[in-house]
Amino acid sequence: MSNRVSETEYRDLADFLCDEAELLSAQDYPNWQKMLAEDLHYLIPVPQFLEQVGSREIGIGNGYFDDDIHSMRIRLELLSSPQTTTAEHVRSMLNHVVSNIRITKAGDDEYHCKSCITVHRTRFNKKEPTIISGRRQDLIRRTTDGFRLVTRQVNLNQSILMSSNISYFF
Repeated sequence: MSNRVSETEYRDLADFLCDEAELLSAQDYPNWQKMLAEDLHYLIPVPQFLEQVGSREIGIGNGYFDDDIHSMRIRLELLSSPQTTTAEHVRSMLNHVVSNIRITKAGDDEYHCKSCITVHRTRFNKKEPTIISGRRQDLIRRTTDGFRLVTRQVNLNQSILMSSNISYFF
């Protein structure tokens, strides 16, 4: 079986990723949650840097996110209501930009999608926006109800995040 996708499959999946970016930018978490598979694994590890000389590893530790569908639902419920969280009590302005989309088949109804993501965040009390970028590796499944995000790993390009919190998704 060839792992190439048709032009129609590529367009449908690219549209899915762009629709998802719009929902995340709007912080429309109830509708974004509908795009998630029941066997979701959402992971953003801390970036690891290896020195060229020696074996010292920098950045080892717990990831920023390591969620299944149950813990993600809790996060989404908290972020959807300003009464339950102070992290986004005055909502940030977000803009998600998805680019460099590459798609291959992973199985009959599943697809590997690689993309780059850049998130621009403006807080009400900050002069400068925070810009965080990374590379995403997704597994997306076609279901009778549309595409669903099964796994996502985001490898951030920054080792130190100049942000008061990460109360949004990539």
